[in-house]
Amino acid sequence: MKKVFKFIFIISTVFLTSCVSQKLIHGNLPEAQLVSLLEIGKDSKESTSKILGEPTFKGILGDNSFYYIGTVNKKIAFLKPKLNNQYVLELNFDSSDILNKIYLYDENQSINVAMSSMETKSTGKKVSFLQQLFRSMGVSGVGRGQIIGSGKADN
Repeated sequence: MKKVFKFIFIISTVFLTSCVSQKLIHGNLPEAQLVSLLEIGKDSKESTSKILGEPTFKGILGDNSFYYIGTVNKKIAFLKPKLNNQYVLELNFDSSDILNKIYLYDENQSINVAMSSMETKSTGKKVSFLQQLFRSMGVSGVGRGQIIGSGKADN
């Protein structure tokens, strides 16, 4: 009877700890201390990259800006993560690549973009589940052909 209670206690402890909320941080949003080192009208794109690191992406089509993006999500066990915070830091540069303005946007200033459901078809060979399984185990003769340089070859 003691073993049963011990087993139930262990299982319930593992189950409850797996349901604890997790904080997931993604992106490369720089710390506020580093951003405060930047000087408007003095820092260039090069010096900004040295201080903050490379941006998440750079503006294109006439947008002379660096963008740093970071998100904080909350996740419980196997459920889909929920967005807590999202920030976008925009560093705008003038035509001579000198820092002009700094903007900080949060999730309230963002818009949802509808993703297309269309798919790009790629050429190639369809592989069944069993073929994938056997290939990952290194079983030869599953349609791979000769493997150059490995010492293996189908004969």
